[in-house]
Amino acid sequence: MASTSSNFVVPLPPVVKVEVEEQVVPKDFRGYLTRALAWTALMPLFMLAFMHFSQLTHTAAVIDDQQIMRTQQFARSMSARIVSIETFLNTAADMISESIAGSKVIPVSRVQRLAEKMPYITSLKLISEDGKVDFSYGKSDVSASELASAFVDYEVKVRSFDNEICFGSRIEESSSSDDSYLLIGCEPKSDFAGIFERSVGAEPYALQIFDSKQKQIFYTSLNDKGNLGPQNLTPEFVKLSEQMLQAPTPLWRTNQKRNDSVVLSIAEIPDTDWRIVFSQRVTFRDKQLLSSLLTSGVFLVCGALLALIVGTFLGFRLTSYVQTLIDQINAFKKDGSIKKPDRSFLTNAPIELKLLSVLFEKLVRQVQSTQKKLEEANLDLTHQVNLRTRTLNQRNQELRALQFLLAPLRDEAQVVIKRTVESFRLILGLNYLTFADKPESDRPDLASLPVELSTGVLGYLNFERLDYTQENRVHTSLQRLANSIAIVLDNQEMFSSVKASQSRFNALLESMTEGVVLIGKTGSLLYANKTARGILSISPEASIAKVESYIEERFRKVYLADGQNNQQDFFAGPRRYVSKVDSDFFIEASGFLVPEFHGYVGPRMGLLLRDISEEVSMERMKRNLISVVAHELKTPVTTLRLQSETLQRQIRSGKLSDSQQLLSEMLEESSRLQNLICDWLDVSRLEAGSLVIKPKVQTVTGILNKAMKSVHLHFPQLEVSIKVEPEAECVLADKDRMTQVFVNILENAARYNDKVKPVCSVRSEKIDDSVVISFSDNGIGVSEQHLSKIFDSFYQVDMGSGRKVGGTGLGLAICRGIMAAHGGKIWAEQNPVGGTIFRISLSL
Repeated sequence: MASTSSNFVVPLPPVVKVEVEEQVVPKDFRGYLTRALAWTALMPLFMLAFMHFSQLTHTAAVIDDQQIMRTQQFARSMSARIVSIETFLNTAADMISESIAGSKVIPVSRVQRLAEKMPYITSLKLISEDGKVDFSYGKSDVSASELASAFVDYEVKVRSFDNEICFGSRIEESSSSDDSYLLIGCEPKSDFAGIFERSVGAEPYALQIFDSKQKQIFYTSLNDKGNLGPQNLTPEFVKLSEQMLQAPTPLWRTNQKRNDSVVLSIAEIPDTDWRIVFSQRVTFRDKQLLSSLLTSGVFLVCGALLALIVGTFLGFRLTSYVQTLIDQINAFKKDGSIKKPDRSFLTNAPIELKLLSVLFEKLVRQVQSTQKKLEEANLDLTHQVNLRTRTLNQRNQELRALQFLLAPLRDEAQVVIKRTVESFRLILGLNYLTFADKPESDRPDLASLPVELSTGVLGYLNFERLDYTQENRVHTSLQRLANSIAIVLDNQEMFSSVKASQSRFNALLESMTEGVVLIGKTGSLLYANKTARGILSISPEASIAKVESYIEERFRKVYLADGQNNQQDFFAGPRRYVSKVDSDFFIEASGFLVPEFHGYVGPRMGLLLRDISEEVSMERMKRNLISVVAHELKTPVTTLRLQSETLQRQIRSGKLSDSQQLLSEMLEESSRLQNLICDWLDVSRLEAGSLVIKPKVQTVTGILNKAMKSVHLHFPQLEVSIKVEPEAECVLADKDRMTQVFVNILENAARYNDKVKPVCSVRSEKIDDSVVISFSDNGIGVSEQHLSKIFDSFYQVDMGSGRKVGGTGLGLAICRGIMAAHGGKIWAEQNPVGGTIFRISLSL
């Protein structure tokens, strides 16, 4: 038997004293109570402060609204005066025009009576076209020549001078008179100050009027003792004023020190290009806010002081009662006695504190009673601790033995199991304990315990039979040993299985005819089978930091016309590559996801590589067969033959009357034949991926003009409108190939059209990082089911023999291939108002 440790004794003092924790934070009860009352009283004070702040905000908003209202009111007053003056001048001009037309005499007296009744105008002049004053009323500082030159423009109806504002009305020439006159009325700018004073009352404001040409017309300041000057009409100020005119609240503050800063409001005078600005110092507005908040501020301070005084007074009495309770606790802490409170505490203290004193007395008595029970429980606890200690020591030895068994095995599993079983025999004090494949049934003095898993029994622990006092304890320990042995044997079997599976997996990958590459999260090469290393020319010991860069250095991506191999993602869909060294060596790369890979956590990306050189060679042969098909060549060749025979007969007979027409038709058919052959050749190049473009910076307008010249030779009735945004004017493209795309789209707009006047609208605009060119025609349109197929080779919407419009069905296919070679795209949409919209997208 293993030796047990010495007895463990829990010491217990003869007298248990209950310690009362001292107050950690050095704050008395009166202070806590005062603060509680203060916070309770501060709630309405906080609400008063919130109302104080709300009043401040409301007052500021009212002041802003008043300034905006007065600015707009002044603008309306000025507008009403200008309209009144213009109405008067137009009426007087009509009277003068009628009088001149009838009697050829200026009605001086009548105009003078009207001028005397007009309270705003202080001077009125009638000036002829040569600058002569034919009528004058009142006094004006502006000469007749200045007035005539100022109102030489018919559209100008109001002009500003140094001290006056003049309004002009032209008297139209009549059929009976060749003379032309200007009727000009002037008003002194000082009258504006009166309107300004009526608008603002007794508050200090400054008024500034300027026009859209940044010219100051009038400035004045009222009730301002700080000599507030006019705003400098810089371009930045004018730009800001234009923005504020569009704002819901046309009010802003200048970016200066508070004593120098002003608040500005702006408005426009209707029917003019004049703008008025009201200015007010921020310091004056602060005075208004301060006066409105003075009363509420006094109430706020007084309330806070009152709450503090009341809290302090009430806390003083409660502190003395609490001190009595503290004295009771200190007495019990000192000698374990119970101190009775005095008569004053029992009479005047709050009921809660009295109840607390009574409960403290009961608690002390319960503590004294519990102290005796603890002494008795201490003896029993000491015995239980000693017993538990012996059990834990044995368990600790068992765990150390099992740790040796469950640790990574350095020897054979059977050897380690044998050592562990021997260690358990010594720990449990057994004379016999072994692990075998079957129980020893021939010995009646031995018992057996199976070592098993869900898959079946792996062996047996054979040990000597024990008496009933040791059976439960030993059986539990042996069961833990059996479970651990089962885990070791199961792990050994699992490891052998995984190792065999790994060998089969490696053999399978290495024997594949396709190349398999596993890529890490950083793009590095984790694994490549024999075929992949041969395709990519990678040695077995080589390490590659970036597989994508390695492939792009040695191979060139092949762009197909159908767009299936034009994805930007390296792992998206199958992608074809051609070797930069051997142009006949092609590979195809397809990405796939590996959820789990041995030795790595998380998913990884893989590539499946195939040598498709033979497939590409076969595809080239098929495309070459298409290029020599002569179905579409039959009609023009037959026509040329017939026309040649007809021309030959006419030459023999000497009748050449129709020879010119025949030659023109033969030339047209030969051009048609040449275009057809060019289309077939372009399709062959696009399908073979050998179309070469030479992109340069081109203008969209230049390409469109070149395309329209070519289209108008065959379709002069087509009307084209062009709208090109400035930022979408230049593109990087092959001019000839892009012209070919534009010509094909424009010819389709004219060819597939049943209107008397075919129209195509072209628009070039910048969308995100691309230039999108849209062609909207008014043709017969394309149904939704055909939109996705019209770019396929040889595909036509009307495939019947009786179709009205001919063609090979290659034009839009060539357009798609050209756009793919440019790295762009082309698509078609239905036009909501009829016809079709073709869109072209090119990256900037």
